[in-house]
Amino acid sequence: MGRIGDALSRMRVHDASDGSAGTLPRLDVVAEALGLPEERVAMMVAQVRKNGLDEAQIAPMMQMASSKGLDPELIMQMLTGMGASRARVAELMRAQGILSDEEASRYIDEDERLQTERLAEERRRKRRERLRKALVIAFWILVWQGLDLAMNNRLVLAGPIRVMQALAEGVVEPGFWLSCSASFARIAAGFLLSFFVGISLALLSHHARIVRDFVEPVISLLRTIPVVSIIIMLLIWVGNQMLTVYLSFLIVLPIIYTNMLAGLENVDPRMLEMARCYRLGWWRTFMYVYRPAFMPFLKSSCRLSLGMSWKAGIMAEVLATPKPSIGKEMAQARTFLATPDLFAWTVVVMILSWGFEKAFMALLDALGRPLGSLLGVRDEKEAKVR
Repeated sequence: MGRIGDALSRMRVHDASDGSAGTLPRLDVVAEALGLPEERVAMMVAQVRKNGLDEAQIAPMMQMASSKGLDPELIMQMLTGMGASRARVAELMRAQGILSDEEASRYIDEDERLQTERLAEERRRKRRERLRKALVIAFWILVWQGLDLAMNNRLVLAGPIRVMQALAEGVVEPGFWLSCSASFARIAAGFLLSFFVGISLALLSHHARIVRDFVEPVISLLRTIPVVSIIIMLLIWVGNQMLTVYLSFLIVLPIIYTNMLAGLENVDPRMLEMARCYRLGWWRTFMYVYRPAFMPFLKSSCRLSLGMSWKAGIMAEVLATPKPSIGKEMAQARTFLATPDLFAWTVVVMILSWGFEKAFMALLDALGRPLGSLLGVRDEKEAKVR
């Protein structure tokens, strides 16, 4: 009934975004003209908005509307209000003999013109948005450079020009890329380990209460222990070379576990009941019922924990100075008061963190999309086993 209510409200408001002029006909007026209940028309609205215009279902409604004397323009407004394009409606109306070839061509040409105008406006809007962001970034870079010129003390502040000079000098050295690769590998390993362990523990905790009783105290403990205390204990236990991996793992694990468990508990019981009624296999149940429920929670936790893993990992490297690492280079820059080098390594960390986050979130988005062929193969195997 929620979808029907939304459809009712949408059909009763003015909408000129699709290029149609005037106010869309009220749903009760359309239902009365067609001789159909409002609920039936509202369900058709929801179906068209979700799946597009189905000729087999819409054609009889067009014929009924035309036979009851509805103007073709009113039929056009009604169907475009449901979410269909004017060109598609015109093609169907021409196929049903409601519009002549000339009238249908006029609607199709008008729809193409409106589509072109909308695309052009969208491109202009995106260009304005990119320009606005670029101007904001340029403003703060100018402020940064202005402060550097005003202070004129490279021990306290390094402006963007000095930072870029230090970065250009560093990238040509072999040790630069070795330090970047080593730090990236440590932090990525810690994050991925926490990602898979957190998901596994959440799945076990969701299906077995005894597992949750044992895991929850550990997660709560990790959430409350200060990061510095964890670093000191890990230095004693695992040494400085593996400190970054373990710290990233322990910092991210509570976030992944908590959000994944919340997503699993967010599954609609009615969807699970439907899966049982239709005897869906465990793979389809997981992919079609559980996955849509927990993916938003998992994405949110990953977006938050990716940045935290890099912050904690670099902090651990600065304190433990493993060789080679970005943290060791930053610690040396601090010792020798090489502020431009310190800022340059900070820029490198920001770039690596941003790139890793974009790549991982793109992979997560891909995993969130339907896997139709794989699901079919797996279900066939399950059916053979049964």
